[in-house]
Amino acid sequence: MSESMAKQIAERLGASQLSSTVGRDFELVLSQLSEVRLRAGWLKFALTVRDENGQPAQTPLITGIISGGGRGVMPWCEACIYPWLEFANGKRLDARAAGLEAGLIRLISSLIPPGGHLMLEYESPGQTETHRELLLRVPPAATHLGALMLAAGFRGHFKDWYISEGGHEGPRKLQANKSPNAEAARVALRSNLEELKQFISRPPPENAADAALVTSAQARASSLLREFAHGVFKARTTTKKGRRHAGRSQ
Repeated sequence: MSESMAKQIAERLGASQLSSTVGRDFELVLSQLSEVRLRAGWLKFALTVRDENGQPAQTPLITGIISGGGRGVMPWCEACIYPWLEFANGKRLDARAAGLEAGLIRLISSLIPPGGHLMLEYESPGQTETHRELLLRVPPAATHLGALMLAAGFRGHFKDWYISEGGHEGPRKLQANKSPNAEAARVALRSNLEELKQFISRPPPENAADAALVTSAQARASSLLREFAHGVFKARTTTKKGRRHAGRSQ
């Protein structure tokens, strides 16, 4: 059952499109889907996008593992998102600037149920901003990846896997949860927003580079607070068959 759920999530990801800021939608395609040895219900996957001619990019947009859950555990995803894509014609695409990174996280959120979670690795090139922010004690929800997950619907508690606690955690990553019920969701979101409010008044570090990073994160936190206050975050993505997936508040 858990493997069937993981496959369903993966196939729905591969049947979707992401809107962008560059004037066109990008069709997603599964470039890898295979079982994880000795891990029931876990699937290793990779997704990329197609170019204007329908050809897949030569590099992935995301790689990771999808679990269908089981035994009281809800489905979850652990992944690494790559900000740059390269195509066979030599062109490169800044997936972050094009909005594909944020759109992909919203799409994943629409497929992970309450009680599930998303873990995003922050050690790979292109994601080290989140690593530096966490080292400077920026709240997880105000970091680059954390803010995207919070806005997408992962509004439960965060966990920074900076130090692995066992033998299968892999690289360092930030985990964002979806609360299992409405009351837990209200409590967790209230806690996250209160932490953001306290953070925006924190004096910046003396080091200029660190201060710039913290100031940027504080601006991000202020933006999140404003958007939550005005009930924003209703972005949608569309599958190839026209079905819509909406990121919901958890």
